[in-house]
Amino acid sequence: MAISGLLKEKPNQTVAEVAERLAERFPSARFHRTTARNVLPQMARAANSRPSVRCTYQAPGTNRKLDRYELTRAGEDAFNAWMRAIPSGGPPTLREALYGRIELCKLEDLPALIRIAREEALIARDLYSEASTKLKQLREDEDERSTGEETGEMYLREVRDVLLLVSPKHWAARHAEMEEVRRYLEAIAGKAGIKFTVPR
Repeated sequence: MAISGLLKEKPNQTVAEVAERLAERFPSARFHRTTARNVLPQMARAANSRPSVRCTYQAPGTNRKLDRYELTRAGEDAFNAWMRAIPSGGPPTLREALYGRIELCKLEDLPALIRIAREEALIARDLYSEASTKLKQLREDEDERSTGEETGEMYLREVRDVLLLVSPKHWAARHAEMEEVRRYLEAIAGKAGIKFTVPR
């Protein structure tokens, strides 16, 4: 859907352009650099004979980075349906690697789980700091941009900036959650007599 959305915004992009935009627009998703190169041809060869993209230009040779793609009508319909889909009422999908490790661990895995929880907490702390800096910069930029002119483009920027507004709270909560998980695991290890070392 990320690729479809980028092609809807700007049709007829090269594979290299889509890859660059994926990295720019969705940095936290950490898409692999080959994602666009692998996914776009798959999207063009849909098994149900309703491909979501079509190749508008195939570059000579074997280097596929300069091939160009655009959304098909089916692709645009699928993207629009996804964009406006109301949650089904069930719980959201949560695929948290540490939770999976905890569910599948043995007692001898406890020291490693403690280290992982500690590392996850430190990463969240660093991302909180980074998000706070970005939010501060956004506030400063808003003050400079406030010209009184209001346009659709300005409102769209505000919509996208919502993620910057909530990111510090998200990372602060994640830091607190991982620290709590670590403390619980350490307490269990202590009761079980399992030795562990966590750098402080």
